[in-house]
Amino acid sequence: MANAVRTIKSTHTFPRRSGVAFAVFCACAAMAAGAQAQTASAAPDNGEQPEQVVVTGSRIRGVAPVGSTVVSLTRGDIEASGAVSTAGLLQEVPQVFNLGVSESSRGQAGGAGNITYGSSVNLRGIGPYATLSLVNGHRVVPQGTTGSGIDPSIIPMLALQRVEIVADGASAIYGSDAVAGVVNLILRRNVEGAEGFVRYGTADGYREHQAGALLGHRWRGGQVVATVQNDVHTALNGRDRDFFRGDLRARGGGDFRSTQCAPGNILIGGTSYAIPSGGVAPANAGDLAAGTVNKCDNLQYADILPRQERNSATFTFNQDLGNGYALYADGFATRRTYRMRPGSPSSTVTVPSTNPFYVRPAGAPAGTSEDVALSFAGQLAPDTATGYSRSFEATIGIDKTLAAGWKAGALYTWGKNNDQSATVHGLNSGAVAAALADTNPATALNVFGGPNNPATLAQIANGLFIAPGQTIFQNAQVKADGPLFAIPGGDVRAAAGFEYQRLRTDVGSTFGTTDAPIASSMGLGRNIKSLYAELAVPLVGAANAMPGIYRLDLDIAGRTDRYSDVGSTNNPKVGFNWAPVKGVVVHGSYGTSFRAPLLAEVNTPVNNGRGALFVQNYSDPANGGALRVGVARSASNPNLQPETATTKSLGVDWEPAFGHNTKLGLTYFDIKYENQVTSYLSDLTLLNREAQFAGTGIIVRNPSAAMVAQMKAQYPAFGVLPEHWTLYVDGSANNLGKSLARGFDFTASTRVPAGDLGDFGFGASGTYFTKYQVAVTSGAPLVDQLNRIYNPLRFKTRLSSTWNLDAWNANVYVNYQNAYDNNLAAPLQEVSSSTTVDAQVAYRFDAGFLKDTTLALNVNNLFDRRPPFVNIAQSSNGGGGFDPTLTNPVGRIVSLSLNKHF
Repeated sequence: MANAVRTIKSTHTFPRRSGVAFAVFCACAAMAAGAQAQTASAAPDNGEQPEQVVVTGSRIRGVAPVGSTVVSLTRGDIEASGAVSTAGLLQEVPQVFNLGVSESSRGQAGGAGNITYGSSVNLRGIGPYATLSLVNGHRVVPQGTTGSGIDPSIIPMLALQRVEIVADGASAIYGSDAVAGVVNLILRRNVEGAEGFVRYGTADGYREHQAGALLGHRWRGGQVVATVQNDVHTALNGRDRDFFRGDLRARGGGDFRSTQCAPGNILIGGTSYAIPSGGVAPANAGDLAAGTVNKCDNLQYADILPRQERNSATFTFNQDLGNGYALYADGFATRRTYRMRPGSPSSTVTVPSTNPFYVRPAGAPAGTSEDVALSFAGQLAPDTATGYSRSFEATIGIDKTLAAGWKAGALYTWGKNNDQSATVHGLNSGAVAAALADTNPATALNVFGGPNNPATLAQIANGLFIAPGQTIFQNAQVKADGPLFAIPGGDVRAAAGFEYQRLRTDVGSTFGTTDAPIASSMGLGRNIKSLYAELAVPLVGAANAMPGIYRLDLDIAGRTDRYSDVGSTNNPKVGFNWAPVKGVVVHGSYGTSFRAPLLAEVNTPVNNGRGALFVQNYSDPANGGALRVGVARSASNPNLQPETATTKSLGVDWEPAFGHNTKLGLTYFDIKYENQVTSYLSDLTLLNREAQFAGTGIIVRNPSAAMVAQMKAQYPAFGVLPEHWTLYVDGSANNLGKSLARGFDFTASTRVPAGDLGDFGFGASGTYFTKYQVAVTSGAPLVDQLNRIYNPLRFKTRLSSTWNLDAWNANVYVNYQNAYDNNLAAPLQEVSSSTTVDAQVAYRFDAGFLKDTTLALNVNNLFDRRPPFVNIAQSSNGGGGFDPTLTNPVGRIVSLSLNKHF
């Protein structure tokens, strides 16, 4: 194996010149900034600190996005949350859905590329890559072995000052990916002193712990803040959750157990013969009975969640240089490792009659071979997946204050990500076939329940699959904003800028065996040139207010993006805010957005872009939901085009004068999303929607011998190919999908002072869909998918209550998701609604050794509510008796944390 690893590393060499140039650039910038900081620190602190203004949804300083609502999670919200990662924090927002790319679920759109178990943000549930994630208002290097998405947990929660979410199309402001909206992770600045924290949480069969430190310093005209954090959680194994089972009949569900068992089943002409316990040989062939089946739960001992550990660091820096110049910088570095244990190796193999252990059941038709479905449980160890994700990014910029209130600036961002996934004990299809054809009883493979030579087992379990990937991201911007002229309503302000992005992704794969690895790699890249402009017009303000129009603002934005590989796109957006009276604002927006196809969607990273075949088990309703062995193809599609969307919103916000900081908001949204890139490589429930794919060629039952021969000749295979193909799935990416999403977002919050009893706060936020329709092809009719499994729910809400009294603080949150339909089950199942309660109580010491120390007890899922029962088969991509996209399988987590300020 050591030789294999050395070979793999030597075949994947990536460009280094840009990294060297960036290191030199940063070193020069750091020396200049350090010299300036030393000079400035000698002067007394006058209390004025540089403030890097970060606005989400607008390019104009000091202007909140017109026409769109901003959902903000403050530092207080972050500290009160029981989440242990930024991804978990965002999952508490009702507009965010856990569909496609997360550590618990990989079966939906985008999941096939998430082989290192990262997470992404999926606003509205319309796609894991349709939400743009930013750090301090600028783009981030993509993560994953194919550079496919942004994991928000690259920023530790300790480093967050706030999180801002604009759940509205924003491609006119930011460009690609901002179809459903934007999430902006804003880092802490202007902190003086140090802060440290530790946290330990426990649940049944599960543990998590965190530790972190922050150091901040301010001087006249400058500041720096640095954080480090370590996060660890153990794996959650299926044996520790009794709802994760293949046989769900006791709960009113189906029996989804596998027929690939130990001992297995002989399959001849569609008839099954169960191999008896202890195995079968010619002497007891009479024990084989036609129509009998062994069933087993191969995934019961698989991990539901992987073990993960992340080490992260961030920094922010500001320095006033004088003469109107201001320097700023920020960055992060993170390394995440994972370990995921799958079920026992299993396969369906063809055994020739020359095999010395061959047994032909009495009464079976004559033949020279037969199939055996078996598991190697007890003989071979699970093919555990391990890997890592490493990311580094830094941004440096300079602003210049000009005359007449204008400010110009430039920034440069350089980021690098390395991801790798590895399995080194997979079944070697060639070695399996050779061992079955072996006529020597000492070395042949016995699949009829008897023992095997350890050397033979070692030879068939040396299958290798290693997928490394590296992405380098560069972004340069020049921009300016300021007032153009004054009108009665106020100053007309504008912003304009040019942006250049360069993305380079080097992908590769190593397959074959540990003794003879076959490695390949290829480089993918694109350049993007963009121009943008924005105009904010205060038509009516304090000086010209009139009855019925207390204030009226208009915002017009536009952006053009020129891609080096997939063409060009132009996107406008118009927004307005109308306040008929003080405290009431009616807002609306209209715009277009787009998402450019990922480099790895255009060119598959597998087999140097040539693609491959993957042997997978599919839940088949034609067999009562039992698993069927299928073969899926992954291949390139150079004809992919950008996805497009039209977004509309209309809402009202009210802050009544009689309330105690009371705020109410209601917003209607409408998203028409077309030309969507779809891929079904990881969707193991695809057959439950088979009728929708008629005529597309995506699902082919019983493919012809010619088609099978062509596939075998053209593509390598991962897994043991069945002798007789009964199912083929085209898992390549295509511009086939379209969707229509409509609904309402709502928010409500108030504070109630209660004198000696303290201050109370109450809040509610949620989303209510009125329509969600999907078509799997551009010419197919839209099909209602609202409130159906693996699609957006009709209603999600989160209720909050807080209490503060002197050093005490308490929070209670109620999370509710409505009942929905499981149309993957026959008959249709109505899945129960889900309600969980999270609670925290904290005390801050204000004297003695523990001064400025906060001790907090947090309980997530206070009443240990089990996930609602869902009648679906287990899957290596998530789920089985429960829905991993909506519920957390961990259950109640009790944690204790200690936070100290110095």
